[in-house]
Amino acid sequence: MKLAIVYYSESGNTKQAAEYVAEGMKKAGAEVGLFELDKIDEAFVAEAKAVVFGAPTFYADTCWQMKKFFDETKLPLAGKIGATFGTAGYLQGGCEIALQNNVVRMLCKGMLVYSGGCALGEPLTHLGAIALGGHVEEQKEQFVTLGERVAAQAARL
Repeated sequence: MKLAIVYYSESGNTKQAAEYVAEGMKKAGAEVGLFELDKIDEAFVAEAKAVVFGAPTFYADTCWQMKKFFDETKLPLAGKIGATFGTAGYLQGGCEIALQNNVVRMLCKGMLVYSGGCALGEPLTHLGAIALGGHVEEQKEQFVTLGERVAAQAARL
């Protein structure tokens, strides 16, 4: 089963988070494609059952590069499982809003948004996984768990 992660990272924090999500997917037995936003393997993403998007937060929303991607992409995302994760400099920086907005963007593309919410217990991933202040390593479990949960849901569908 192919699963894809598409991310943008300036400082390396979101890249590290993406690698943790991929680790969780691989633990669940998935073939994972990990793609920087400007280096997407379109054929792999087209075959993937799920696509997880990750981006840093700027001005209480996802970075402009990810917004532009959602505005312009012609990738066949409809019907795929979608999930999101993000990084931000500080608690009030708007990362939760950024994730909500990415959820809306995925819905507009016809994706089936999944997170596991609180139904699966700790760590909670209501809207997706978040790391603040460059402390991605401290939130590793959250990102790995998101990857595992998305992979498990993709296998069920």
